[in-house]
Amino acid sequence: MSKKIFILYFLIGMFLVVPILEWLGMPSFANILVYLFGDPDKGNKIIVSLFLLVFLIVLFPFIKYKKST
Repeated sequence: MSKKIFILYFLIGMFLVVPILEWLGMPSFANILVYLFGDPDKGNKIIVSLFLLVFLIVLFPFIKYKKST
């Protein structure tokens, strides 16, 4: 995908899709994270960090595999 197309999709997502979803009453990504993990405190930060670490460990080999094929 070229950089121009990526930038176009990014701008459309930021300035059109997100406000429309908020207008329809959909929660933002930040609100979803608060719903999942609760209000941020020291214990939740550790749990979220571990969750993201596991996610990246699983995602990184998948991306490498896709690039190699």
